[in-house]
Amino acid sequence: MSELLEADLLVIGGGMAGAIAALAAREAGGTVVLVRRAPGATALSSGAVTVARDDAAVPDDPLAARRGPLESARRLAAAHPEHPYAVVGPALEQLPEALAFAARVLGELYAPPVDRNRFVATPLGLAVPCALCQRTQAAGDLLSVRGTLAVVGFADHLSFDAGLVAHGLRQLGRLGVPHAAEVLLDLPVGGAGSLAMAHVLARALEGPGVAEAIGDRLRAVLPPGAAAALLPPVLGISAQARVAERIAERAGLPVAEPLSDLPSVPGLRLDAALEGALAAAGVERIRGAIQAPVRLDEPIEVAGRAISARAWVLATGRFTGGGVVRERALREPLLGLPILAAEGGQAGVHLAERPAATLTHRDRRVGQPLLSAGIQVDGRLRPLGEDGRPVHPRLFAAGAVIGGHEQAVDGTGLGLAILTGWLAGRSAAGKGEP
Repeated sequence: MSELLEADLLVIGGGMAGAIAALAAREAGGTVVLVRRAPGATALSSGAVTVARDDAAVPDDPLAARRGPLESARRLAAAHPEHPYAVVGPALEQLPEALAFAARVLGELYAPPVDRNRFVATPLGLAVPCALCQRTQAAGDLLSVRGTLAVVGFADHLSFDAGLVAHGLRQLGRLGVPHAAEVLLDLPVGGAGSLAMAHVLARALEGPGVAEAIGDRLRAVLPPGAAAALLPPVLGISAQARVAERIAERAGLPVAEPLSDLPSVPGLRLDAALEGALAAAGVERIRGAIQAPVRLDEPIEVAGRAISARAWVLATGRFTGGGVVRERALREPLLGLPILAAEGGQAGVHLAERPAATLTHRDRRVGQPLLSAGIQVDGRLRPLGEDGRPVHPRLFAAGAVIGGHEQAVDGTGLGLAILTGWLAGRSAAGKGEP
């Protein structure tokens, strides 16, 4: 017989949504166990937090005139009643509080939020509005750079094309983006090599003297009027290594990273920060897979341990995290919850038995039912069954497992994970209701 571990809350899933739910419940005084089988999509993310696109902005609107995170989320909720931002109702107004909570509990990682979005460059030279960004990204806020932005590439590091980024940013000058000029540096990294994988290069840059040597070389080749430098997104995995700060001290100007594509060092950094925050908060973490079917009022077996909880948060993600799987039909594997989404403005379209070819559209600019598939929840984030009623009064859901939203179209990103995780964790601990 396995040893019984009892808790106020069991969180299933350890990405951003699950971790924030666990941390919110712990701050409310509950005992929390978190089970995760793998990092999931959070470790693949850019590391920054987007909340919603400003759907009222036109291409020539200056970045400084764009709407902030809360107003953009409000507009998204008003236009799409099936979206989780709409479903949680008045609790959407607590979005700033949820973001501030995430920034506080991950204080070594995220720069403090400001009263607007920061605009951070992408590897294609675009500008993305971020409600939160990592400290290594903050100095690259395109609205705060007063002068030339030096876009720095490392020789033979093919994952980041400084010329492409600088060219893209120059095309955005009419929007208030600073002038960008590319710079190329040789890497003083013994052993790793400039062709190394991003995470290997990031670890090499943490080594003694490496960041300082890069800063010295950068200082010597900065273009006239340089006010900040944008380096490839490989500035260390450990926030404690202070790679960006060490380069900046020797280069004599602020240093930042852009958002990252895959593989994502900022995503790995975020995952490590979440693990550290959970450990510091006293959340019991168990690595392993939960076997279906799950009966919520009975102990759950995982990794040789039995866990009994008063409440549960399902934060298993979507396809990457395993919260939604396709085995002839779409299904939620642990509890057998119905998979629903929205299509053509109609909420609650049942997708489970639909052929795969009917779940996507050729036009990539429109919503894709497959990519918005997930479970349905009520205003308190309680999953609903086939009858439209909560399947259990103490079961909550958070993050991408909730259907009705698609990041590629609405820009919700990790902002939705933070809001729903924070609300679900507090509700599960008995502190407030969404």
